[in-house]
Amino acid sequence: MDYSAEIFDQIQLLSETKGFNDNELHCVLRFEHGPVPEVLNRSVIASIEAIPILGARYIDGARPHWARLDPSEFGRAFVLATTNSELEDFLVSPVDESVGPQIRVCQLDSHPFAIALKMNHMICDAADFKQYLYFLCKIYSELAANPTYRPRAINGDRSIRRVLRRFATSVKLKSLLTQSKDNNRTGNHRFPLSEGGDVRPFILTRTLERDRVASLKDYSRATRATLNDAVLTAYYRCLFQVLALRPGVELEIPVMVDMRRYLGETREVKSLTNLTSMQVTQLDYKPGERFEGTLGRVKAVMDEKKGADIGLNGFIKLSLLYGIFGDRIANRRLKSKLKNPFICMTNVGILDSGPMSFGNLRPYDAFLCGSIKYKPYFQLAMSSYDEQLTLSANQYGSAVDRDRICSFLNEIEGELPN
Repeated sequence: MDYSAEIFDQIQLLSETKGFNDNELHCVLRFEHGPVPEVLNRSVIASIEAIPILGARYIDGARPHWARLDPSEFGRAFVLATTNSELEDFLVSPVDESVGPQIRVCQLDSHPFAIALKMNHMICDAADFKQYLYFLCKIYSELAANPTYRPRAINGDRSIRRVLRRFATSVKLKSLLTQSKDNNRTGNHRFPLSEGGDVRPFILTRTLERDRVASLKDYSRATRATLNDAVLTAYYRCLFQVLALRPGVELEIPVMVDMRRYLGETREVKSLTNLTSMQVTQLDYKPGERFEGTLGRVKAVMDEKKGADIGLNGFIKLSLLYGIFGDRIANRRLKSKLKNPFICMTNVGILDSGPMSFGNLRPYDAFLCGSIKYKPYFQLAMSSYDEQLTLSANQYGSAVDRDRICSFLNEIEGELPN
């Protein structure tokens, strides 16, 4: 059975084609004692059987679509690693969307026990990747107790029309007229990455422990800001310095927006899709400004964006483009017109430790992040698990870039108030 390619399936492929980033979402779970590999293997295969698009391969062309694989091919979705370096190599290596399956899982069945997962970003965004993780945990728990268990089928609506039909025509028109500059921009500044060198993919993380996160949340609440506002503030302030901006110069940082905010649906997985939009934020550099002052300005910017149907403009423009011209012409136009910000930020959100349980085994540490950026693009990501906050940066870069980004993550952590 074939499935039509949705708009964001094709947009994500263009991101790879145009050299913005690879097409993978990444997740790592660490355990004191790992799940049973045989049961996890069967769980992964069962998840592919339940969500048909995971067991498909992408076919590009005038009518882009997903073609179902033979079930005998599902087995390559799961592999075992013997060393932590093998696990890390698995995590950062790309998967060919024209081959499938679109989910890959690697288990390190020795100390330190860990599971690495990567999913084709064309299939879904981070919000639905989290729902897939909970679904996989449920399958494992059920199979461990009953080997004959089979999960329910999941094959719901993957289109952005789910969001757009929630808005009146007048609201869409207003968004088109007033938010035209909120997306499809590169920005004027680039993170200082090296040129040349031995370029390899890597994922760098910095974890803030529970006490630090709790104090940050208290600090943010006291100023009526969010934890996201605080991290974005630290990001701005560190970039002001590393970019050596002159006073008054404005910096743009686009942030990702989960458009499910407009759906009011339950968290139960109904389909895997991309419903994430982009919103540009701007802030000028004020030397000598204290953290609280910058946070106040960031909060004001974010409050204004949230009060104006944040993220809607991009969805409307893409829907019109593909609706008027069709896939082939729309993709050809976007291939020359699509822009990606040189510097951006995404908040993956909270990985809920409650449903993150493989039988009676729960990870003691977990983080989720998005695609790996190609130079000159750079992105800061944040995700939370069990009251811990992980900052991450994914990059195709050299050893020099690795050291520079590692130092930058340290600077962001140090900038956040204690």
